[in-house]
Amino acid sequence: MTWINRLRLFGGVIGVVLLVAVLTLIFNQRQTEAASLTATVDSDQYVVGAAYGGTVTKQYVKDGQVVKKGDKLFTIQSVALQQDLSNGLKISNSDAYNVDTDAATLTYLATVQGQVSDLKAKLGNSLGSGQDFAKISVTNSQFVSAEYLLSPGDYGRITEGAPVSILLPNNQSIAGTVTTIEVATDSGKARTDVRVDSPELKDAALGNLAKPGTPVVATLQLRDDGPLAGVSDVAFDFLRQIGLK
Repeated sequence: MTWINRLRLFGGVIGVVLLVAVLTLIFNQRQTEAASLTATVDSDQYVVGAAYGGTVTKQYVKDGQVVKKGDKLFTIQSVALQQDLSNGLKISNSDAYNVDTDAATLTYLATVQGQVSDLKAKLGNSLGSGQDFAKISVTNSQFVSAEYLLSPGDYGRITEGAPVSILLPNNQSIAGTVTTIEVATDSGKARTDVRVDSPELKDAALGNLAKPGTPVVATLQLRDDGPLAGVSDVAFDFLRQIGLK
């Protein structure tokens, strides 16, 4: 065998070894990722409600309207409030409502800035005590609510603060982190609900892509407990730095 053929054979062996190594790293990386069953953009919500039921006599907002803190929402006239006032109960104004003791009414106010939804306090409606009157989706509080179906072993590798890649409908990818984890068992699998926070969701340039209800794909990075964990992390960090991943 000539030296040229030996060099070719040696080069071929090295090439195969490198290919196997790369494929092994890719396989190992795939084993540490979990794609969401479902995932949507959500937001923190403030529920408007109180112990007094009554009839809505004034309505200042409608579903979908954006309100600022302190804006009037609606006024309720309450027989129960009137009875409590006549019995000497003292009720003062607060950030959540203004009280008119003469008319026995409560005018509810927005305590946060956001968008009104699920408005039940519409003019003429009668509302029961303890009922939710409306909700306000808090401005700039977007997060991703994602659901995963995991094996018990994979569930054990989820950690708070773990990185998550969020794929938007326009195929743009943004970064997030796990902040809360809730789980229930479903046929031996861990049906896991995860909240993912991402400062990038608050970027006004995203427009409707960051609107609550927008479907996304959230790929969760599981803790890598395998023997190639360190090598895999170093290799993929390098690829990310040079823009190949």
